[in-house]
Amino acid sequence: MRRSVFGFWLCLVIVSGTAATIAGRAAFAAGADEKQQVMAAEQARIMALDSSDVPALERIMADDVTYVHASGKVDTKTSYLDAIRSGKLHYISWVAKNLQVRVEGSAAVVNGEYSVRVTDSRVQPNPFNIDIFILEMWARRDGRWQQIAWQSTRDVASTPAQ
Repeated sequence: MRRSVFGFWLCLVIVSGTAATIAGRAAFAAGADEKQQVMAAEQARIMALDSSDVPALERIMADDVTYVHASGKVDTKTSYLDAIRSGKLHYISWVAKNLQVRVEGSAAVVNGEYSVRVTDSRVQPNPFNIDIFILEMWARRDGRWQQIAWQSTRDVASTPAQ
């Protein structure tokens, strides 16, 4: 009788441990999948900026987004997209360096660095290169990831003041 009780508890512990391991792996996979979704949304945003694809940016950016440039200029979604539409703001290239994604529930943070070539006549008339550190917030809304905040800071070690 003792052996069968011991065997029962041993099997229960093994089954519970296996179930916990499987559940943990599934949660990890779900987390990794969410990170990939956020990174895919970020890559779609960069592609849309490179091609001045305003309709794509309208979908990617939340209506209440706050966009703070390395210059200190602050844009709303409307002012940002208007600047792109008018040609006052034109991104020539974006090169990502060391981007990281953290997901917490329906929010995500992207941080890292970009090297950017841009023309922003609201700041200066000529195209310029800038290396920036970024901190970006995303929210899962209506089943998709949307950018809700952007903050960039010029890397003073690699980019001279403009």
